[in-house]
Amino acid sequence: MDIAAATATAAWQLLDDTPSRPMTFDQTPTGMRHFQTQLAATGVVPAQTLVVMEATGSYWMTLATTLHAAGYAIAVINPAHAFAKALLKRVKTDPIDAHMLMRLAALLQPSAWEPPPAVYHELVQRLGQRDDLMQVRQQFKNQLHALVQQPVVVASVRTRLENLITTLTDEIATLEAEIAPALA
Repeated sequence: MDIAAATATAAWQLLDDTPSRPMTFDQTPTGMRHFQTQLAATGVVPAQTLVVMEATGSYWMTLATTLHAAGYAIAVINPAHAFAKALLKRVKTDPIDAHMLMRLAALLQPSAWEPPPAVYHELVQRLGQRDDLMQVRQQFKNQLHALVQQPVVVASVRTRLENLITTLTDEIATLEAEIAPALA
């Protein structure tokens, strides 16, 4: 399965059968149900179906979790560009990538993935936001430092920067207070 921001393209093959035509579906609840209906039509039960998908950004997580909850064996791999090169695939399209991943799955049988515990989401989202706020705060600190080097400093501009820095510092402290119990 090739993963994009809003869609996924899948191809599958039963043992000793011809590969399916690639199917692109929206990464929405309706799209995912439609995909599962297509897989169910093969007659293979979810527990005996290995779904291999690329870990593209964070776009794969909801689909992997949804399929895992439905009983499918999920393997999440890093982008398989090296495998495609080994197969001498020079053209890159979602359907070609889906077929290439299908071949990779058949040949390598990658190990199954398990969804992370709930605390993972708690931490990853908060830590990411903390990092972002710290970067923005540092930018404002740098701007304030540069501003006060000027021969004339407009008081309202300085005050606004100082207020933004204070607000960001408070938000960072709030996030750190939310993070601490998750780590305990």
